[in-house]
Parts: sequence; structure tokens; C-alpha cells
Amino acid sequence: MARNCKICLQQSIIPDYRMGLFRLLRVQWDDAFQIYAGDADFGGTPVSDKDAWQHFKHVENYYILGGRFLWQWGCFRELLSADVTILNGNMRVLSSGFVQVLRKLSGRRTILWGHTKGQNGFAGAIRGLYLRFCDGFIAYTESQAEMVRQRYPWLTVWVAANSCVSAADCVPVEATLDGADSILYVGRLVEKKKVRLLLEGFIRAQQDSLLPEHIRLVFVGDGAERQHLEARAEEAGVTAKVDFAGHVSDVTELRGYYQNAICAVSPGYVGLSATQSFSFGVPMLIARDEFHSPEIEACIEGFNASFCPSDDAAALALALSYYNHEKDEWLKKRSCISEWTRAHYSFEVMRDTFISAVNEVSV
Repeated sequence: MARNCKICLQQSIIPDYRMGLFRLLRVQWDDAFQIYAGDADFGGTPVSDKDAWQHFKHVENYYILGGRFLWQWGCFRELLSADVTILNGNMRVLSSGFVQVLRKLSGRRTILWGHTKGQNGFAGAIRGLYLRFCDGFIAYTESQAEMVRQRYPWLTVWVAANSCVSAADCVPVEATLDGADSILYVGRLVEKKKVRLLLEGFIRAQQDSLLPEHIRLVFVGDGAERQHLEARAEEAGVTAKVDFAGHVSDVTELRGYYQNAICAVSPGYVGLSATQSFSFGVPMLIARDEFHSPEIEACIEGFNASFCPSDDAAALALALSYYNHEKDEWLKKRSCISEWTRAHYSFEVMRDTFISAVNEVSV
């Protein structure tokens, strides 16, 4: 990369789980690197980290046409003038498309970063045109990257596997057989995450004596579903066995919850909590038939995860019983799971992809 090259990154938000990556990029490029983002994502959640604006630049997010599209205001000059600009690859961010076209016309280098889906027909044609105005695409997974390469063979594609942990944090948590005494959920307590199903599965396991009396269910996170979960736990008489820790972002505090976990659970679609769990060496129980996020590619059955039928509390109860019965074998795998995660899903691995991409387009 040329010296004094200015690099800008545009995002809809800067959530807490991205701060580790963005700080590494700031260390790499110093003041030549800047991020521009707003407060809240599509639908209002997630939101930007409260400390983001101490390091990066705040802009205004305007959601239009019923919240289906985003127009950002306050960073056009910077995004247009940078030597390399990395834009959100979501075509619903209309202002990014505007910036992308103008940069192409002015001969400046632009990289897109984001999800991509198997779109056909009109949507696929629009995406193909959209990608003609960039110099490369950073995908979240190898399968997404391969799909883009096959559909658009002229486009340079890199992979930055989605992570929420640093390499230094990929250290297995130690627990004895007696110490591993909880079922863990980490994430937002919202309807689409199907947290009610997890509670029902735990209640079923208790009622059918599939789990020992001392096993607890721990929810780490917050959201609109918490009130219902608390009321249902009281109704079922399991309040003393269900803990609500609230939102926790501190890694040291999180390690304490994972240390005592037999397994983590994703009763709805799997997300970043999977790689977080694996970084500590803790396996995850995952609902099979869900519209999973890209992190599903990190979930390898028998190695760091197992799957159970979706929307089935009885099947979930049996799966929880399995993990308790086999917990000594899963405890032995913690080091291997954690080491694999460090090598494939860390902030440092993501950072290296961004460095390679910027270097390649800057030549």
C-alpha cells in the first residue's frame, strides 16, 4: 500500500462486537484510517457501541420508505476523496451506491463488504450491475465467496470470516465435571431468537427428570422477551433454576459464565455467539432448520456443535440431556475447539483480510 494512503470505512453502525476489529485496523493504519457510521441499524437494533465515537466519526442515519432503505448524511466528502473506501455491501444503503458510482467515475478504488445471497432474476441483475462499480468484495464466508466468484468471475473476492473475539481471548475455560452445571444462552432476548423455546425445553427436561436437579439455565443478554421468560419460569416453578444476567460484554465476566457451561444453545438462528462460545472451547447446541447467519459455517457437528430439530421443545430437552450425559467428553475437547477458533475466527484473521484487500487494490 502506498504511503499516506487514506482509507475510509462506511458502516450503518459500529456495534460492540466490531470494536475489536476496528481498533486493530486503526492500529494498523493509524490516522490514515477512519470509520463513518450512525446510531442504529435497520429495525432499530443492534445499535452502535457507546464508546465508538471516542475513536470514529458519527453520521446521521435516515431510514426511508418505511425503514426499507438507508441514507447516510455527513460523510460524502470523506468517502469520495479517500484513496480506498470500503462500503457496506447492502444495496439498501442507497447513499453507499451513490458514493460507489461517483468513485468509479473518478477512478478511485472501492471495496464492498457484507453479506451476499443467491439472488436471481431482476434482483440478481441489479446486484451484478452494483458490483461492476467496485474493485473487490469482502465476503463473510467461503461459501458466499465461492458463489460470488462463480456468478461474477471478473470480480476479486476475499473472505473475512465473521468474528467477535481476539486471538488472545481464544483460551479454553477450565471447568471440572462438578463445576460444569449450567445450560447457557448468550444473545439478545428477542422473539426471532426463539428464547421461549429454550426455556420450554429446559422446563420439559426438568419435569421429565432428564437433567439433574442442580443444573441451571442461564440467559446472558437482554431484550423484550425477558419479562415473559421470567413470568413463565415462575409459573413453571423453576425460578430458582433460571438466571438472568443481563447484557454482558466484558470478556473476563463472560468467561465466568462459559466456564460453568455444559454447552451453549442457539434455539433460533445461529449468529456470532457461536464463534464466541467456540473461542472459549464450549460447544453449542443448534436448531437445525433455521435461517442461520454466516457463522453457521463454523459449526461442525461432532467437533464443536450438535444439532436438534427446530421448534421442538421435547427434542431440545433430550438434546440438553445428551450434553449433560456426555459432558466429560466435551470438556476434553475444549482446548482443541478453542485453538481451531483462534486460527480461523479471530479479529486478527479478519484484520489480515482487510489489509490484503486494501493492499491489492492499491497497487
